[in-house]
Amino acid sequence: MRIDLLRHGACAGGSIFRGQIDVSLTEEGWEQMWQGLRDLTGPWDRIITSPLGRCQAFAAQLGHKRKLPVDLVPGIREISFGEWEGQAIDKIWTEHKTLCNAWSREPEKHCPPGGEPFTSFRSRVLQTISELSVRYSGESLLLVTHGGVIKLLLTIANGWGPGQMMSLQVGYGFAASMEYDCNSGTFGIPYPGQDAYVYCP
Repeated sequence: MRIDLLRHGACAGGSIFRGQIDVSLTEEGWEQMWQGLRDLTGPWDRIITSPLGRCQAFAAQLGHKRKLPVDLVPGIREISFGEWEGQAIDKIWTEHKTLCNAWSREPEKHCPPGGEPFTSFRSRVLQTISELSVRYSGESLLLVTHGGVIKLLLTIANGWGPGQMMSLQVGYGFAASMEYDCNSGTFGIPYPGQDAYVYCP
């Protein structure tokens, strides 16, 4: 089953932990998503979108333009950052440096105060993908989603540990194409190559 992924574009509010709060796309964000879409070949049978506005708005417009059904699926919304949501990333890293470093190295053992545990996030996303593969067997899907979801799926597809996920570079409008085997629960990544998202200092 082919599942294409598209990350939302830049949002109002600047460099903050958004997580599950709802914010709108900026004009630049809209353009980033259209640009990312051009990296994918399609065609798709339907669009699956996070219910958060920064994904849903684009998905609705694209669905109207391509005459495709659009499904809102809460299971592919972003991970929750708990008490950090809405706060500047630089501020949080300055005030909670020890926790941030531990979280970035071992997200399965640490998380923001009141945030969604990594194991719960992972289970939620994988369960959603499994359910979609059964519900829409034989269809090609475009998932309009978030950086955390895409990083998680890239990490799993490559057989890496959770710590590697935190270092992946998935910018606004990032696009990827995956093949999902519903029998084995495994992923392949026809596009892009690792050099597009693995940080090499």
